Amino acid sequence: MSAILAYLPPNIILFCLLLFTAFFGLFFLFQIKRTYWIIYALIIWFPFESLILQYAPIDYYAYIKYIPELLLYSLTIGAWVHYIRNARQILPKNPLNKWFVLFVLFACISLILNQYEPFVWLLGMRQILRFGLIFFVLLFLRLEKPILIRLLYLGGVMILFQAVLGLLQYAAGGRLDAYLFSTAVVNIGNTAVLGGIEQFWTPGSRVFATMGRYDRLGSLLAIGLSMLFPFLYVLKKQSTQYYLYWVASAIGILALVLTYSRASWIGYVAAVMTMGIILMKDKRIMIAVGAFAACMIGYIGMFVMVQENVSHIVETPNQSIPERMLEAVSLRAWRESYEGYGRIFFIINTPRMVVQYHPFFGVGPGNYGGGVAAALLNTETYDRLKMPFGIENKYGQIDNSWMSLWGELGTIGLLAYIALWGASIRAALYVRQRQREKNILYIFATGLVGTLVGYMVIGFFGPYFEFRTQMFYIWILIGIMVLFWREEKKKGDFLTDKWE
Repeated sequence: MSAILAYLPPNIILFCLLLFTAFFGLFFLFQIKRTYWIIYALIIWFPFESLILQYAPIDYYAYIKYIPELLLYSLTIGAWVHYIRNARQILPKNPLNKWFVLFVLFACISLILNQYEPFVWLLGMRQILRFGLIFFVLLFLRLEKPILIRLLYLGGVMILFQAVLGLLQYAAGGRLDAYLFSTAVVNIGNTAVLGGIEQFWTPGSRVFATMGRYDRLGSLLAIGLSMLFPFLYVLKKQSTQYYLYWVASAIGILALVLTYSRASWIGYVAAVMTMGIILMKDKRIMIAVGAFAACMIGYIGMFVMVQENVSHIVETPNQSIPERMLEAVSLRAWRESYEGYGRIFFIINTPRMVVQYHPFFGVGPGNYGGGVAAALLNTETYDRLKMPFGIENKYGQIDNSWMSLWGELGTIGLLAYIALWGASIRAALYVRQRQREKNILYIFATGLVGTLVGYMVIGFFGPYFEFRTQMFYIWILIGIMVLFWREEKKKGDFLTDKWE
């Protein structure tokens, strides 16, 4: 109870007043059947959240950060009650239900076996699954297709805006960085420490728009570009939409390159290869990927010829693109990453030092590798296992979402989480296969498969499964796809304008 009270804001009256106002507004939206306005608002809110919090008064930081999340929880409860009253069942049938249930069940077993503070467990589960709630909201509300399409358009516009702002940030040569980046540390309830991001790169060398960090922008752009890519196969050449497609793609790809986020580069390439080579069986993509690889090898080869000791390249504040790429395979960078408790250290030692002693159900959500352990300064599990407290022995997180999940939930929990993503991919493939032509639904399903594969790859290079905007957008995409999947299961086509 003391931990819960510590999390509450000091001005509890104002907090309750804001909650009451939010709940009243939610009730009003349910009455006028406009609850999807909240989803619109959250799609717009999350990309700007980091920037808004930068200028938020410290006393109101907790309100501004967490009330949108509480609004999501309230929307979920309201939509669930509405669904139960109308459908006379607990959950709508979908291919993800059993994996959600199993994942939560395995997490409960982990809590029982590890016998630690339930509040920490609850925060750990929140960190992993909070934005999965929007998936259920979409299923509960059964929104009409025009509304779902507007959700997709709005998300696309937000991503394009971030890309354009990223290009403007680069053109400004670092002069905008001071207005877009914050290193402030905020203490919530004398319990959780948030913020404290370090800008270790030269201002102007890596773009991040309003996302707070270059890797956050890069991963968001990778999602948008992956969803955009398959439209190449349906747009008529010489049409206005065709030219707009290439303009948007060029802006997005250039901004993605300028983020210098290697994980996002790799994820986007993985998505394109999945869609173009595996799904579309397009020889042009094979040729393009081969030509691109040859050009990059030649470019990097020339760089290697004029540089000395390329095997000693490490991360510096102002890297070139070849240096950024070569750093990924630099022996010195690997050694420093291991000895300095970086990503390489935890890739090697999570299986050896954590999973070995907790192989099936892990050490419990909130105890290892994720944002909860970092925010709560929860070093207990690290100390017991004789592990450093995250990156550099001070940040708590371990820069690898998959290793964090493996450590917290064990092999069984990790497999259940992988199955969640796998079930989403299978649902998209089913919808795709049911289409008689390359229509918008075929393209959407193709894009989602590529996006999920790409983001699963990205998750291996940082705490990307905890990024708020990215996971909110991904679960919206999955929710929309499962609605289509349900319609296909019921009718075999989508010649309806309203969900039944």
